[in-house]
Amino acid sequence: MRRAAFLATALALLCCAPASAGKAEAPLYYLPPAAVDLTVLLAPPPDPNSPLMRYDEKKMAQVLTERTPADLARAAADEKRTVFVFTPIVGAAFTAAKAPLAAALFKHASDDTERLIEAAKAYYDRPRPPGAPQTHGSYPSGHAAFAACTAILLSQMVPEKRDEIFQRASIFAESRIVAGVHYPSDVEAGWISGTVIASALLRQPKFQADFAAAKAEVRKALGLL
Repeated sequence: MRRAAFLATALALLCCAPASAGKAEAPLYYLPPAAVDLTVLLAPPPDPNSPLMRYDEKKMAQVLTERTPADLARAAADEKRTVFVFTPIVGAAFTAAKAPLAAALFKHASDDTERLIEAAKAYYDRPRPPGAPQTHGSYPSGHAAFAACTAILLSQMVPEKRDEIFQRASIFAESRIVAGVHYPSDVEAGWISGTVIASALLRQPKFQADFAAAKAEVRKALGLL
């Protein structure tokens, strides 16, 4: 994926991104209003008549042709966004019952991410791929943003599993192409968005305090202290 080419610019703009125009909404849980504006940080989706759009269509057609029943089953299982999709990677003790602080922290981070992604979807208003339910915009992918943001945060809690966490996150993000509901560029933009959001979260004192407590809880539950 072509994430790296956009990511440096997005992170450079992060600190000076203006707030989106529009009606006032309830504040995010961790992030101040002007912390992240994806309508400024992301490149627009491919023009319908561009080579990038033709690449999107070709890549998606290839994935849909080659996907197997097992691929579809895995994509369906990854429909729900929860940090505990990583439990098989991190360890069986990584559960909401044994790590309630972590469960709450990742839920708030996911909710903030979803709010920011929904604003970007409304702004770009890109239709979903043909055949997909046209429930809301396709660009950027919320699942990919969740996967990237969660992988970054969780891998800092359990660095021993960093590579495996990111591998699982990549599969989670790509499942949206397999399911036929996102173009590759949607997933790429979602991954960049999640990376930017994670960077912003890690700068917030409120998040830092909750993260430290959740990290200690997770490492204790996993027997890593």
